[in-house]
Amino acid sequence: MIKAAVLATILLATPATASPAAPLPAVSSADFAATPTVLANGARGELVTFESRSPADWGPAMHGDAGPAVRLNAQFFRPAAKKGRVAAVIMTPGSGNLGTHHLAEASALVSKGLAVLLIDPFRGRGITDTIADQGRLTWPASAYDVLAAARYLRTRADVDPARIGALGGSRGGTAVMMAAAAPFSDAILGKGKGLRAVVAGYPWCGTQFRSARLAEGASLLLLQGDRDDWVSVQQCQDAIHAMIVAGQDATMRIVAGAGHAFDRADVPSPTRIPDAVTSTIFPTVYMDDAGVYFDLATGQPNPALRPEDFTGYVVSGGFLRKGVTIGSRPGDADRFVKDMTDFLATALD
Repeated sequence: MIKAAVLATILLATPATASPAAPLPAVSSADFAATPTVLANGARGELVTFESRSPADWGPAMHGDAGPAVRLNAQFFRPAAKKGRVAAVIMTPGSGNLGTHHLAEASALVSKGLAVLLIDPFRGRGITDTIADQGRLTWPASAYDVLAAARYLRTRADVDPARIGALGGSRGGTAVMMAAAAPFSDAILGKGKGLRAVVAGYPWCGTQFRSARLAEGASLLLLQGDRDDWVSVQQCQDAIHAMIVAGQDATMRIVAGAGHAFDRADVPSPTRIPDAVTSTIFPTVYMDDAGVYFDLATGQPNPALRPEDFTGYVVSGGFLRKGVTIGSRPGDADRFVKDMTDFLATALD
């Protein structure tokens, strides 16, 4: 991950190409932790907390070193018309944390008869966001949060433990996608206890398990726009293609003309995020099923490699750039919500 001092140097050396954009529509983390949210369809949230961990890297987490414990805030929304145990969807946000689009999507899912656990992965860690520095929170920690949320949901008498899915966009999309990867899911939850259905919206696919296996019985839908300039569409295509070749239930739908975060109906496209640092041209980093990275130069697994080795390569090679765009055109958010709710409602039926 990018160290703060290195990142600060990059940011200071990179001229701003646009004035700062207006603040994005957001949900207060403090309010979310203290006051039940009422969704557009009338569903009222239940305040909950659950324990997660903050692993430093994939391999250590998979071998029992999941890092320090952290207590995360969440709200649980249940469809009023449903009786007994219900299917549930874990929702986890992207780099900007909770936004109004998450509430809209939670409302759409609850209206489809699915319970929703909407989590805040940042407040419990003392983080506001990771827009300008993704290194504030490791990628394994984000994926671990999803599996920790699944573990929590299995303790609830009103949730069907065999019908738990997940939804995330951007960093959250990466989190749910990696949480559905068989090597990580099996190591953290155990084989056969993973997510059943996952929708990953416009994720970063820069690190992948080379075996491309999903957790047992899982299905995956990836939704992305072809004008995304924050993450690489091609890396995600390669990830889904590898899963299909491996016989996994994975699908990718590319939306013509859509950019990053095209489900944010109240953020017009293109809205510039000048502080975001990214790279869409750095080579994909692969791991074996034990979480050992493959050396880009030799093509062989090398247990000595660490995330900072790749970070150093990204920086020294000049792969980073500053400034991205996000937002939704008329109809983009509606399409995202329809594709997402249809998929999860069918897969978790």
